[in-house]
Amino acid sequence: MKRLYISLTLLLSFFSFAYCGDGTPVIESIDGNKLTTASFESAFDTALDTLSRTQNIEKKNVIKFLTEEESKVPQSFLQLRNEFRKRKFFDRYHEMMVVKAAADKSGFSKRSDIKEILKFQEMQLIYGMYIAEQIESRIKITEQELNQGCQELRTKYKQAESLTLEQCYDAARAQIKGRKSEEVYKSVLDRIKETVAIKHNDKFDLEKYLDKEFSFPELSKEEAPKVEETKAPEAITPTPAPEATK
Repeated sequence: MKRLYISLTLLLSFFSFAYCGDGTPVIESIDGNKLTTASFESAFDTALDTLSRTQNIEKKNVIKFLTEEESKVPQSFLQLRNEFRKRKFFDRYHEMMVVKAAADKSGFSKRSDIKEILKFQEMQLIYGMYIAEQIESRIKITEQELNQGCQELRTKYKQAESLTLEQCYDAARAQIKGRKSEEVYKSVLDRIKETVAIKHNDKFDLEKYLDKEFSFPELSKEEAPKVEETKAPEAITPTPAPEATK
């Protein structure tokens, strides 16, 4: 499995924290937002689903990695496995609710620069998840491919010999899916572009614009030469008058 570059904090940062009464026990209320057992468990499930979609790992395998013996869990998943323990997840989730409430109260969340960052993050997340879903719908893996992939794994890796047939099939499926995803990625992206109306401005020279490097006003200010301070002329010490002849 590829290394996971995602943390629980990042997963939780995409959530919305607005709750109403759902009929389940209220754990506590944070500035009017009720944290209930149902909302907490829903957040946990959403985090699992987000991880599954952003990392292209089947949700059932994510759950399996969280519940199996540590020796059977891929090294790359061990850190996240610890973060998804119920108590650890609750502590982080509760902490983020408190901080978000404070940020909303201070007006931080309404700042234009913060809104732009959140908009960009949302676009990145939708981009990855939508493409992954479209690729998933194009990939078909047969029983024969799984069997062949399993045999190749057992031949290539000695540790694969101890895997059960189901575990071997899961590992083979992940490899086959990864390979097929790369094969269909471009065609999927082209198909997505066909569904969107794109009209180019023929009067705009895009190549000329892109050939120019970005200019950063902040950098320009830092590199601007310092103006030398004008020093006042030094005072001239008057020559003492000669003493009178006695």
